[in-house]
Amino acid sequence: MEPYKLITKEEIAALPKDLKQCRHCAHAMIYAKLPEKLFGRYDKRYAILMQMRFDGTLGFSGGMVDEGETVEEACTRECSEELGVSPADLTITQDDHVTTHYSDKTHFCLHFFAKEVSLELFHEIEKKATSSKDWGDEVLGIVRCPLHTLPNGLGFPAFLRHSFIGNSKVQLLTSIRERGLLTEEEVQTALKTAGLVDCVVTNDNTDY
Repeated sequence: MEPYKLITKEEIAALPKDLKQCRHCAHAMIYAKLPEKLFGRYDKRYAILMQMRFDGTLGFSGGMVDEGETVEEACTRECSEELGVSPADLTITQDDHVTTHYSDKTHFCLHFFAKEVSLELFHEIEKKATSSKDWGDEVLGIVRCPLHTLPNGLGFPAFLRHSFIGNSKVQLLTSIRERGLLTEEEVQTALKTAGLVDCVVTNDNTDY
């Protein structure tokens, strides 16, 4: 299948505005700094929020852009519906944008954001998620992505072996790099330990 390609802001602006010609989707990685160590030895670094989807894969909070919405408004609304957090407490803005990928085959545009929040708000989001509008339907659970790598290769490398929806694994790795949550050497070590080859796009399988 044809892969997604990374596109620039200029290319995004040139896409058809009619949602019947080009479907837009927006997701966000919510993360917070973690001060403590795991078992007093391993740096936890950051808590990254992901979710178990209705189809059994891992992904990020977000969804389709509706008519009349900006991409940021849609992402904020979807996060509210899936995490139970008020838009006043969690608002996605243009400053949070990380990447956008596009498929010439399905005309599907995937916008991705990364939002750092306080650890207090992160904990509050985790608590509220089970009472959200979409809990038990679109969202079957919430998980944290571990950023530590244990001596036996578990941790982040093991997490990367799970099944991710569409471009979400690429979005995760890209955001970790761009936000400086891990060094490039640490990312490459995790990928090698997991037996994975790094990439910038994934197969075009996000038509859901």
